[in-house]
Amino acid sequence: MAKKKATKMAKKAPKKAAKAPAPKLASPADAIHQLDAEFMKAASAKSAASLVKAFYAPDAVLMPPNHPIVEGRAKIQGFLQALIDSGLTSIKLDTTTIAGVGDLAYGRGRYSLTISPPSGTPVQDAGKYVVVYRRQANGAWRAVTDIFNSDQPAQQ
Repeated sequence: MAKKKATKMAKKAPKKAAKAPAPKLASPADAIHQLDAEFMKAASAKSAASLVKAFYAPDAVLMPPNHPIVEGRAKIQGFLQALIDSGLTSIKLDTTTIAGVGDLAYGRGRYSLTISPPSGTPVQDAGKYVVVYRRQANGAWRAVTDIFNSDQPAQQ
């Protein structure tokens, strides 16, 4: 009898509230491919501000060829705006290798770009890059270290 009563009481007891499902975090590969698309779109729109906000962490560093390290979003934005203003007409990123563990990931790939200065012949460049990404507190992935260099021989 006591068993039946306990069973009835258990059935009438309020059920525990279901836990809200944890937000689905983007995989590094999905996030990095999306960041590449946002980078190319913002560069094509000639918006270094949008590019930097979407792609780089606040403490990011950019390591361009033949140039000192560029540290922080504001300085990276200045560097990229100068590149855009020099006549950048197209850029393509092709991240071919992505790996990561925990909150760190890296992408390795190839780029191609065209700069068409107001006066002069368009210049095409192609090269390679490695970008290290860190998952931010909000779950978004952002670049923390970006290094690239050209496949072209050094200018004499």
